[in-house]
Amino acid sequence: MLPRLLSIVALTATLVSLPAWAATLAPGTAEHYLSAQQALRNGDHNRARRELELAANGGLVEAQLQLAKQLPAKRAEPWLRRAVRGGSLAAAESLAQLYYQRAAYRRAAQCWLLAAHSGRSQAQARLGALQVVGLGLPKDIEQAYAWLNLAASAGDADVISLRDGLESNLSTEQLHAAQRRSRELPAAMPNIAGEPACGE
Repeated sequence: MLPRLLSIVALTATLVSLPAWAATLAPGTAEHYLSAQQALRNGDHNRARRELELAANGGLVEAQLQLAKQLPAKRAEPWLRRAVRGGSLAAAESLAQLYYQRAAYRRAAQCWLLAAHSGRSQAQARLGALQVVGLGLPKDIEQAYAWLNLAASAGDADVISLRDGLESNLSTEQLHAAQRRSRELPAAMPNIAGEPACGE
């Protein structure tokens, strides 16, 4: 009884953090989500997947994301897209990785842009890496440095090393311009022309 009560408290915290549309969740959605969590703790992955699917269909974004993580890529994509449309930045990053693995670099960049503009440092680092080599985005060392400089504020040693390695490829003037750009990036529009919005 106590574990179920703790699960209800945890779910309540999840539901409280959801946007106003969360009130439109289908009846029983929370119960399906709790049942899925219990099934996962018990190692019953088939039951967990069924319960997660019911909760996901009920509109719970966290269930959509968790379900997607348990499915093969082709079956996961629609759930990730729904979760992105529901506001999940974690789903945007997962969807970007899925597109990247398919060599759909522009679509990947579109999803990383959504997450990056919301402050997700790993997405910012991925965009910088794409621009270093020109995958999905134009090759632009200055812009790559700007993204990596922004991502480096999270303290990731690998990102800092990559950013610092780019400095030798920039003149003093370019370096100052890239540093200015990194301060402006969070306010820029998170869309690539000609690509559907992430989640569409």
